[in-house]
Amino acid sequence: MTLRDRLVWKENKANMFSVKTAYQVALRLHHPQTGKHSQARLDQKMWKRIWSINVPPKVRTFIWRACSNILPTKTNLFQRKMRVNPTCSMCGQHVETTEHILWECPLARNVWALVRGRIQKTSSLVSSFFLLTRQMMERLSGKEFELWAMIAWALWNARNHVVGQDAWLAWNLLYSSSASITFPKMFCTCTRR
Repeated sequence: MTLRDRLVWKENKANMFSVKTAYQVALRLHHPQTGKHSQARLDQKMWKRIWSINVPPKVRTFIWRACSNILPTKTNLFQRKMRVNPTCSMCGQHVETTEHILWECPLARNVWALVRGRIQKTSSLVSSFFLLTRQMMERLSGKEFELWAMIAWALWNARNHVVGQDAWLAWNLLYSSSASITFPKMFCTCTRR
């Protein structure tokens, strides 16, 4: 008696291939979870908090994009083979990464120095904006974190004005706003629903 060979897919109980189970296998292979369960929960908690802060939706989206390192910084554009000089638009001294432009740049540090409280006293050495955001969430109160997000967003907008050749307007608005710390009220005109 001869039996015919047949294909068996061991990833589901029916031993039948499906796109759904193939996708699940691909996810497991691409993102192995061994030893990272607590880290995954921390990340999930962080994303949930980002999406629930009381700032305009465009600021929440900006923070998510910054944490995901998908802002069009000069370094990111350079890595995508665009012909740009990766040097920072603001200081001209360092490579323009997300964490540099929003936190480490000397001009950004001057803005952060104007903010009272725990934001001002946070270390300037960070390896990624994602880790900086997590650190800020752990250290700051809800209102302080909202202020931090608004200032980061304002720094990015100032950078965009500089890149767009409107440097005077960018720095005049940013420094005057930061000095009085009133610009979160200026930008946050929406109400939560």
